[in-house]
Amino acid sequence: MKRIIYIVRQSLYTIFSFCYFLVLALDMTIRGFLIITCGGATDENKRRYHRILQRKSRFVINHVPGTTFSFSNPHNESFGKPSVIICNHQSHLDLMAVMMLTPNLIILTKDWVWRNPFYGLVIRYADYFPISDTEAMTDNIRKMVMKGYSVMIFPEGTRSADCHIQRFHRGAFYLAEQLQLDILPLFIDGFGKVLPKTSFHLHPGHMSLEVMPRVGYDEIKAIGYREMAKKMHRIYVKKET
Repeated sequence: MKRIIYIVRQSLYTIFSFCYFLVLALDMTIRGFLIITCGGATDENKRRYHRILQRKSRFVINHVPGTTFSFSNPHNESFGKPSVIICNHQSHLDLMAVMMLTPNLIILTKDWVWRNPFYGLVIRYADYFPISDTEAMTDNIRKMVMKGYSVMIFPEGTRSADCHIQRFHRGAFYLAEQLQLDILPLFIDGFGKVLPKTSFHLHPGHMSLEVMPRVGYDEIKAIGYREMAKKMHRIYVKKET
């Protein structure tokens, strides 16, 4: 009987969360149309749109049914200085957790995310770039960095099915070296258990997000982006044990 109650409860949580997500995507699409399409794609309107995304993301992460969330920022990171933000990747919820940290953020996405029929317009209104167009992407990122934005990349490239750290691709670290940016690492835990890669079903649990120490550009330049990718991978693997 307890098992049946659990399944029914979590199924209702999942349906509610999915419906809420669709409403949120529609809401942000309409806001994007009114603020940016009708109001003009000015820097101020773009920042206004990003601030709304930040508030919505914070609300979602703190109100996932049947879960708790904790945030740790022991080094008092302000996110004021542009950087390449990296994070381990476990779940669809990861993106919301990162988006809640600062409005001055652009995210590199896969092509299917950029073209998604449900929230693709939201991605485009927010100036998130598809990762496949490398040359145009780098030029666009450079322009956004000059306006004070940080760029966020999941170096694993895809969600981890078992929540363990996978190998890091070098793109994020190459970008940091090319644009002379610090690296700001984030570490998430529990997201892959709440919403596993192999499931669309929400599970109860605790999710956490920690802001790790910033790595300065001088250190990246000294050892090169390839070695920095290996070093950061070792730090993350050690962090999860």
